[in-house]
Amino acid sequence: MKGITCRQMVKVLTDEQVEMIHEASLTVLERTGIRFDSTDARQRLVRAGAISHPVKKDVVTFPRSVVEATIKGIPREVTYFARDSDWDVKYDGEHAFPYSGGGDPKMMDINTGTVRPSTYADVEDAARLGDALENNHIASHLVIANDVPPEMIELRTMEAAMKNSAKVMSHHATSAETVENMVKMWSCVAGGEEEFRKRPLFSLASSPSSPLTYTNHVSEVLIRSAELGVPFSVIPCPISGGTGPVTLGGSLALQNAEALAGLVLIQTVAPSLPSVYCGRVCFMDPRTGRDLWGVPEEGLVSAAIVQLAKRYNMIADTCGMSSDITRWDLQIGFERMMTALVPMMAGAESISGIGGGWEGASSLEMMVIDNEVYDDIARIMKGITIDDDRLGLDLIDEVGHMGNFLAQHHTIDHLRKGELRLSQLWDKRPSGMASREGFKPLVEAARDRVKKILSEHSPMPLDKDVEKDIGRILKEAQKALVR
Repeated sequence: MKGITCRQMVKVLTDEQVEMIHEASLTVLERTGIRFDSTDARQRLVRAGAISHPVKKDVVTFPRSVVEATIKGIPREVTYFARDSDWDVKYDGEHAFPYSGGGDPKMMDINTGTVRPSTYADVEDAARLGDALENNHIASHLVIANDVPPEMIELRTMEAAMKNSAKVMSHHATSAETVENMVKMWSCVAGGEEEFRKRPLFSLASSPSSPLTYTNHVSEVLIRSAELGVPFSVIPCPISGGTGPVTLGGSLALQNAEALAGLVLIQTVAPSLPSVYCGRVCFMDPRTGRDLWGVPEEGLVSAAIVQLAKRYNMIADTCGMSSDITRWDLQIGFERMMTALVPMMAGAESISGIGGGWEGASSLEMMVIDNEVYDDIARIMKGITIDDDRLGLDLIDEVGHMGNFLAQHHTIDHLRKGELRLSQLWDKRPSGMASREGFKPLVEAARDRVKKILSEHSPMPLDKDVEKDIGRILKEAQKALVR
């Protein structure tokens, strides 16, 4: 489990600007406060030192001392555990771990190319494909199973993913009861609830409602997850110009305040629970009201979020691999490279988006393409190594004037070591060769790769008795939830 070399090559904010955003967030928390619809959440926060707002209903404010104490208490070591321990994700500050998008309700059909509601079978295919792709480190259920009862979508989506991938699992839940059932399912795999607590095999994430509101179900899911030892990520998603200030700095301060409030709540339940800093800011197109993700500003705010995470000595999880066009086009490529490369060069340790796109639809072909893009990004992040062997002064002297380096052992040795990345997906043939052999558009080449992987790759299977236990839990949940 190597990940991609992680180093901070660029900074989009000065240290002074990072502190300005931090101070602005503290002011928001102390003066404006955060609305928590959950009585339990408010009571926990007040016991921890937050203050009920004297006028605003369900709003609590956070003294600076409470927030600063939370920041000091955040666990610094974070490991996400996988069913196959070889795929455990141990964040060490030296490696980045990209992963797929999560929870889209639509799928681009691999056979027809049309967008349709995603199904249980799509969840299975995406999980199995992601299990095979080396740059996809977390199985975050690319799409959801719309063809099951609505009350069972989250649990059946989880079932399909856990059967088809042995990697780290990330998911979401909309009720405390769903969290409890998910823990029951994974405890079957782990060998009991006690073993699950030692190695929690999935994590959960949810978003406050910007601006500055934690709904009842988000608070309840957060609290129950923490109680049961499930790593939980708060992912603020203000829309710049809509649910957040149109200025990048203002939306960064807003999402930072929302993130810090969630971290305070997590620590009131489970102070030792691992947490990562997840920030998302998207942008509203003022011409249409549509959310925009594949824009240069997305790369900028993602890089800034990395710097904020480092300010708190936390793992930085950012948005990446974004595009806004609703068809296969040149625009997809430059938007996705732009939105992934910038946060990677800022030092993001976890970055989402593999396979996502098309206004809430995902694509298996895009998963393969994004995986290849990350191979290119990995080569960029590897950088240039300078040593005596690579400088090759004796070799240059030996080859001399008008010589040739092609037949030298030095050339072969360093090609094998990856000095030049030779892609197996990008078409690099000369035009004459391409004319003779025939040209295949990238999406078709990716589609062929998808079908080959799905026909050949078999993820680590679940034990048959474990599958039976999971099936029993799902039947009991369906009886209780489906009305």
